[in-house]
Amino acid sequence: MITKPINTNIITGFLGVGKTTLISQLLAHKPKGEVWAVLVNEFGEIGIDGGLLNATAAGNESSHPDATPAKPASIVIKEVPGGCLCCVSGLPTQVAINQLIQQTKPDRLLIEPTGLGHPAEIVKLLTSEYYRNVITLQSSVCLVDARKVSDPRYQNHDTFAQQLQMADVLLANKTQHYTETDHVQLQQFLSTLHLQQTPLINVDNHFTDVDLIQQLILRLNTPTKYQTVQAGQRLLGRKTLMDNWLSNEPPLSDIDTPEFSPAGFIHKTNQGEGCYSSGWVFSAEHCFHFEQFMAWVDTVKMENVLRLKAIVITYDGVLSVNMVDDKLMLNELDDALDTRVEIISDMPLEHQRLQQQLLACL
Repeated sequence: MITKPINTNIITGFLGVGKTTLISQLLAHKPKGEVWAVLVNEFGEIGIDGGLLNATAAGNESSHPDATPAKPASIVIKEVPGGCLCCVSGLPTQVAINQLIQQTKPDRLLIEPTGLGHPAEIVKLLTSEYYRNVITLQSSVCLVDARKVSDPRYQNHDTFAQQLQMADVLLANKTQHYTETDHVQLQQFLSTLHLQQTPLINVDNHFTDVDLIQQLILRLNTPTKYQTVQAGQRLLGRKTLMDNWLSNEPPLSDIDTPEFSPAGFIHKTNQGEGCYSSGWVFSAEHCFHFEQFMAWVDTVKMENVLRLKAIVITYDGVLSVNMVDDKLMLNELDDALDTRVEIISDMPLEHQRLQQQLLACL
């Protein structure tokens, strides 16, 4: 039984700005004894960020001095792929939120919409009558990369502007790479959106400053500037979530188990908001050659895609790949249930050619 509303925060920002890195660091420094839940939405249909956050959560749990096999997890991750989190009419969103709340009863819920999602819709959902006695919406955080604000793909994108306008706190991320011109252009862009009064915090070095993370956790506890929606909405029927507390929804799972083809992989695509995605999941029986896979990444890099993300099982270990525009970051993971690769572009993708090249890396 929930005795007090759950503190809930939305973490937004355009593609590749560092939302998942921030959430990982917040999870690593959450108050001892609290249970935190995270709902992740990605534009692509495959789902990779949830796996990366689960790796962080598993590391935090196993390193905790009180960790025991029977002890309930203090960090729970749920993923909704396909960019539907910011659509109020999207039933998967409500089911995922309800599962997290009912089955984990968290002290805090962090929600990371896709970088191509409209946050106003998820705010409308969370402040509706349906959730009024269960959720307290607190400060929303938006990450921005000042190097991108002069790019027409970002500057003229309604979603990018809405993410900034809806935020209670702005984080200028990756400032170690900024020039003075970048700082000036960011201030000018925020001024055109009338956001001079919104707190702006400069961040560098992948949120490794512990004092900064503690400061941000304190900010999470401040109220949002948006008031609760007064008019009731028809969400999962007319009852409130408290009325629906004992539901027949399926058990909570961190990452949905894919159904592989006889060849041992699946391919999914998505498009919307002027972008296109192509993603693959390979069963754990498939192993990739590291050098060949990185050579394939280089070919994708030359096509100027917006984003490439991957968790790859190779003969040399498990690799995480994160490419934003032409900037590539590699990390080693302890384990993975399968291989996942996702490409997002603002141009239509040649799915078959990319797939043939990827299969050649096995």
